[in-house]
Amino acid sequence: MNGRRLHRVLLGLYPPPWRRRYGEELLALLAERGSGWRDVPNLLLGAVDAWITARPRPQPLMAVPLAAIPPAELPAAVPESALRKKPAGHGIVALEPPEGVMSRRRFMRRMLLAGTALLSLEFVGGTINFLWPQLRAGLGAKFEVGTLADVLAQEPNFAKGWPYAFNPAHVFLVNVPAAMELALGNDVSMPNPAAGDLLALWRKCPHLGCLVPAPCDSVTRYQCRCHRSTYNILGEKMHEGPAERGLDRFAVTIERSGMIVIDTGQITRGEPNRGPDALTFRDPHAW
Repeated sequence: MNGRRLHRVLLGLYPPPWRRRYGEELLALLAERGSGWRDVPNLLLGAVDAWITARPRPQPLMAVPLAAIPPAELPAAVPESALRKKPAGHGIVALEPPEGVMSRRRFMRRMLLAGTALLSLEFVGGTINFLWPQLRAGLGAKFEVGTLADVLAQEPNFAKGWPYAFNPAHVFLVNVPAAMELALGNDVSMPNPAAGDLLALWRKCPHLGCLVPAPCDSVTRYQCRCHRSTYNILGEKMHEGPAERGLDRFAVTIERSGMIVIDTGQITRGEPNRGPDALTFRDPHAW
């Protein structure tokens, strides 16, 4: 259904006297503005308002020349001499529309107020939705990663120390003992780390929030693509790059069922960059 047909359908919801007086003018105005579905709420509100304010219309007054009215039937406040000065053929001029008929100015004012109220409601609703904490799907939620078998099925090299990128939570799940052996150049296989040996590194660079990619093959370090901030395999800040601290991390637990759960509501800030002597792990590459 195109916009003009839709407008005619909605116009049918208005009272018949209203349609006869304003219908064609309203359709012409909507066609000139190129309106469409976005005007449906305003037109519906206008129809409700038109029915609420509709009243029985009085019979229109006939314009009667004053000269044809007998002097005895005129109000006493009108002197007879004044009647002779009035040109014949002129009746009573109405300055306001008949009772029950809405003026064009009043109609446009009500349509403007209805549109403003609708936009204000949308703005308030959107603001509340934006500010309300989305704890079930974003930061602050608990994510079920899967069992260790599920992780190894997705990333077989997880047992050898390569991080597993879990995209729903934007983290690297790190098998800490195997990862340190990998960074030292040792070929190991540790497929069953305990919960205390797992590390969930947030892939958000502390500098400007860029997404940190997987570690490079040559030195097994993370390096942000935006400004080259570099971190070792455990997310500790190295010398290169403007970031002032290491990668933040989330709490990791393993349930009795073997399910690995990452709680993004528990954040541990990365340690500040205090030099090579403050690192908990040192790989064989240059600081």
